[in-house]
Amino acid sequence: MFLALREIRHQPTKFTLIVTIITLVSYLTFFLAALAGGLAHSYRSAVDDWKAASIVLTEASNSNVSASRLSEEQVAAVPSSPDTSILLTTPVVMEEAGGAKVDASGFGLPEGSFLAPTLVEGTEPTDPTHQVVVDDSLKEQGWALGQTFTLTGSDHQWEVVGFAHDQSFQALPVVFFQDQALIDNAPSSVAPTPNAVVSREDLSGNQAITEAGLEVLDAASFINTLPGYTAQVLTFSLMIGALIVIASFVLGIFIYVLTLQKRPVLGILKARGVPTSYLIVSGAVQTALLSAVGVAIGLALTLGTALALPRAVPFRVDMLMDAAITAAFILFAVLGGLISVRVVSHIDPVEAIS
Repeated sequence: MFLALREIRHQPTKFTLIVTIITLVSYLTFFLAALAGGLAHSYRSAVDDWKAASIVLTEASNSNVSASRLSEEQVAAVPSSPDTSILLTTPVVMEEAGGAKVDASGFGLPEGSFLAPTLVEGTEPTDPTHQVVVDDSLKEQGWALGQTFTLTGSDHQWEVVGFAHDQSFQALPVVFFQDQALIDNAPSSVAPTPNAVVSREDLSGNQAITEAGLEVLDAASFINTLPGYTAQVLTFSLMIGALIVIASFVLGIFIYVLTLQKRPVLGILKARGVPTSYLIVSGAVQTALLSAVGVAIGLALTLGTALALPRAVPFRVDMLMDAAITAAFILFAVLGGLISVRVVSHIDPVEAIS
């Protein structure tokens, strides 16, 4: 440890360059991780808020909620309880009086459904045939309480009376309608039957549900079947993993070159009786220290970026994920730094000094 710190202190320029490279690569990695987390969260935040144990779809839908259409008999096959609710979901286009349009996900819910969100502003609808609650991300686009709109393909007027926080589905803000009002007054493209039944009870293994031609998914499986979600998560995960491995080996190459440059010094130390194991451990500590400092600065820059970016950018810092990335960076950096072990162990003091 002493040797590692002493060398850093006496050659600050060289080691500052190494830390700068680690900082930039780690910042890029944390940035991509936050973007991946933000996009994934925008796909699923409304579903997470359900705290559901079971989502019931038709078997013919291939686990796709948009393709699921439940008949009255199928809905009746699902055990009824206060923690069970039907759900009608459909993409909608909200059109303001001035002509501006916003894409959204429409949720049709029965009155009193546990799927209804908690309001952060406004009031619950008193006239569900004309009033709705929307995700507060729409406020960034100028929407306010009392805003009226129509759905493209329909001339029925709706009014925003409440805002709910963090309610998005498939990267679109959610608009909460009363289900029958949505069916009666929405465009003809909206299905007149529920897409799913959501429950906080475990309905897996229910024979009546299976016999009715239905399947039961848990919340995680339901989210993974959303179009594009799994591909998006895998793509970002591979990019992040590749960046960690590449950055670690780049650091290993730097350490290897530095070790070659230090052959005379290391030879003197070995001639004075310093064990090879001590020199190897010192190099590993140095590598871990440099990578830890670089990663810490990269993380700090990411947190600063999160504060500066507008809410419209899907950017979400997950400290648990970032802790895992930090540990992986340091671990792989130390492993990459072990490239120089062979050089250290084969240094002949006489040859190195001469």
